[in-house]
This record gives sequence, C-alpha cells and structure tokens, in this order.
Amino acid sequence: MLRSILHVCLITVAFNLGLVIPAEAQTLKKIRVTVPVIGMNFLPLLVASDKGMFAKEGFEVEITPTAGDGPDVDALIAGSAQFTVSTPNRLLMSYEQGKPLLAIMNMANRNAIDCVINKQTAAKLGIDENTPLDQKLKAMKGLKAAGTRPGAFTYLVLVDYAKRAGLVPQQDVQILGIGGHSAMLPALESGSIDIVCNTSPSTDLMVKRGKAIRFTYNSAGRDPAYDEFLFELLYVRPDYAKANPETVRAFCRALLAAIADIRDTPAKDQLPLLKKWFSGVDEDVLVQSLETLKPIFRRDGRVTPESLRKATEFLIGSGAIKKGAPWKEIATYDYLPQR
Repeated sequence: MLRSILHVCLITVAFNLGLVIPAEAQTLKKIRVTVPVIGMNFLPLLVASDKGMFAKEGFEVEITPTAGDGPDVDALIAGSAQFTVSTPNRLLMSYEQGKPLLAIMNMANRNAIDCVINKQTAAKLGIDENTPLDQKLKAMKGLKAAGTRPGAFTYLVLVDYAKRAGLVPQQDVQILGIGGHSAMLPALESGSIDIVCNTSPSTDLMVKRGKAIRFTYNSAGRDPAYDEFLFELLYVRPDYAKANPETVRAFCRALLAAIADIRDTPAKDQLPLLKKWFSGVDEDVLVQSLETLKPIFRRDGRVTPESLRKATEFLIGSGAIKKGAPWKEIATYDYLPQR
C-alpha cells in the first residue's frame, strides 16, 4: 500500500513539475493490428513496435500475421482488430458489397510483390534476370506459378502478368495458392512450382540460396505500372475512426515516425531489429532488401487519387473487382498531420 501511495505521489510531483512520465509508468492502450505476413514491406509497424513509437503514443500493439491477405481484413471487419495494414483489394471489394472500409494512410506506395523462377526452368526457357519483361511474361505459358492464397495480391500479380502476356490464367498458365515462405521455398527448389511470388526478404533469400533467379523485381521499381501504386494501406472501420479519432491519429503519427526512422537510418544500423523479425536470413540480404525498399515508404502517408487509380485498374484487370470507388468514399487525409 505504501509503495502504491509513493508511486502516485511521484507521478503527481512529476506532473506538477512538467516532467515527462515514462511510458512504463502509464497504462498503455492495447491495440491489435493484423497483416497478411511478416514481410519487409511491413517494416514501419515493426519499427514502431520495437523502437517505442507506439509506446510514446500510449499503445501496446499486438501484430498478428494471417498467412495471406483476406483473413487480416476479416478480423478488422469482425472487430477483433482495430487496424489492418494490407493490400487494397478488400478496400474496394468491401465497397462493392456495401460495407465500406476506410483507407487512412498509404504505408507503401509501390507494388512490391517480387517473383522468382526456378533456375533450371529459366535456363530451359532461355531467359535470365535481364530478359525484357514482356518476353518473360510470355514465357510463363505452360508453367506452374504460385502466390500465398487464391485472391491474395501475390496471386493477383500472377493473374495480371498472364493477362498482360495474352495468356489465359489456369488454361495457359496454372496459378496456385500454396501458403507462405515455408511452403514456397521447397516447392520452388524441387521444381514442382516454376515461379513463386512473395515479399522481401523471402524472395531475396530464395535467390541467395542459388536455385532461383529473379523473374520480376518490383520492389526495386523495375515495372513503372506498379509505381505510385496503393500497395500497403492502413485500414480502419469508419465507425471506429469516428468514435476514436485521437487513437487513429496517434496510430498514424507512430507509423509516420517509424517511416522517417527507416528512411533516415542506414540499413546496417537496423540489423538488430531485422535479425529479430527475419531470423535465418543473411545480414547482407537484409541490408540490401531494406535499402531497396526504402523508397516505397511514403513520408506523408497520403493515399493519393493516382495511387488508388492504379490499384483499381490492377484489381479490375485481374478480375478481383468489377468497378472502383470514388476516392472520397473510401479514403481520407483527416487522420494524418496537417501540412
């Protein structure tokens, strides 16, 4: 009892003197955020969690991966998560279904799904990493390719590639959903799957192991169609944002602080954090992956109409949605710091 009284007195004195009370002395608000996978493109979340940006805003954040996009947004809709960071397919699908969600921040402004191809398959086809993109896409005919799950962005990228090459998905090229890195790696290296698509550093590790080469390198900006593209957005339910505006603003502030940290800190100085989240990946791979990805993280967090337009065209073209949605009905700048 005496210890509790002293604790309260110390906090009161600190308040009266204008001192900052450490986060540990405060009660942190528990927040759950879902993501499709733990990938390098979700690094702002990981940095904000590990480097104290969330704690500074008064949050204790649980980050929950769902082995592909879909279940992550389902958790948000069901109310078991307060935020989701994911691809924009469900943003537009939910709008079509009359259950609009809200895009409040653009965390990654480039479609950074990369694809790798089995090295022996590539040799048989006569292609390498420097082969023109249109030629590589046409070479997909007769191959087996895989993303994480049907309908996920890793899967839709393959559908988009097939259609760009004039191929019919599932007829000219078989597209499967086989799960995350642990399923993709053995399938690719054994040759049972010719091409797999995932995020960094998974694809970087596959190349490093020597049995695969890059098929596409979108995280490095090799495909202009995927630049200025709404790729990883911060989702919230409109009713939650309306009822908890300061929580939403604070969550955005933490992520923007993390993005500034990522952009301004040498990649090698982030190694302790990277090794924690991506164990088993060589340090040089982690550093190179982060240096490559730095430009995708938007310092201002704005979901621009152009980024939404490109994502919408991609989703319509791949058959995920039938039509788009007006920007003002599914996006807002209201929870970002004012310029």
